[in-house]
Amino acid sequence: MKTLIVYSTISGNTKAVCERIYEALNTEKEIVNVKDSKNLKVDNYENVIVGFWCDKGTMDKDSIEFLKTLNNKNIYFLGTLGARPDSEHWNDVFENAKKLCSENNNFKDGLLIWGKISQKMQDMMKNFPAGHPHAVNPERIARWEAASTHPDENDFKKAEEFFTNLLNK
Repeated sequence: MKTLIVYSTISGNTKAVCERIYEALNTEKEIVNVKDSKNLKVDNYENVIVGFWCDKGTMDKDSIEFLKTLNNKNIYFLGTLGARPDSEHWNDVFENAKKLCSENNNFKDGLLIWGKISQKMQDMMKNFPAGHPHAVNPERIARWEAASTHPDENDFKKAEEFFTNLLNK
């Protein structure tokens, strides 16, 4: 079965993880940046992995728009985000992505990977006033520092194993 990986990236995290998944798959496959997917013939693929970065608790806009072009596909997702894996936000992102992937398609499974926060996003948050839900505080800075080493080799292996177990059959 042919597999398509379409990814969106802002920090490079999602691209890096999707490239490792691509290399690990032993199936007929293609990998494409979502920005280059306009003329893609999605009918040629049975399985689609949507790689996204988290934006406001869900998939980024480009990934959502791409998902809307799909119908009756086996959908998987790989999301990257800076939230801690044991956080409520992490669970919310998973559920929001699952819901989006289930619309008009056959959602199979998804995986979230911890990733560094882009410098652009950090700079934007530094401009938020005190009291804003995303304003910089010591806890947020500690989370940025903890996330800064991710995705790491363990994260890459986790993603490779997850998708090869699902798709290398």
